[in-house]
Amino acid sequence: MSVVVRLMIAIMAGLAWAVPAWADIPPPPGSRERAAAALISDQGHVCGRVTRLDAAPKADAEALASRGLEGSTAYCDNGKRFLVAFPVRRPGPPQPNAPPPALPLVKPLP
Repeated sequence: MSVVVRLMIAIMAGLAWAVPAWADIPPPPGSRERAAAALISDQGHVCGRVTRLDAAPKADAEALASRGLEGSTAYCDNGKRFLVAFPVRRPGPPQPNAPPPALPLVKPLP
């Protein structure tokens, strides 16, 4: 077997192992908080920076899950709290007959 063929096989094998590992890289620190802050301000609420995200209250989480949303409680640096919900990520390629993803939601909390 020639050197070129061996090199091509080695490159293809390396790429085959690298793609699944690349797909499992977690988001950088703070990205969920920045996304929540952007969603809150896009909805017309005042929240300079989200300092913490916690699980949504159980009743809200169950109601949101039935609508295809994943909920969290966002704590802002100005003392306000919001329930923020993003569509659940669907694994694999998009299915042609799948319903459209749910729209993100923001609800002020007392």
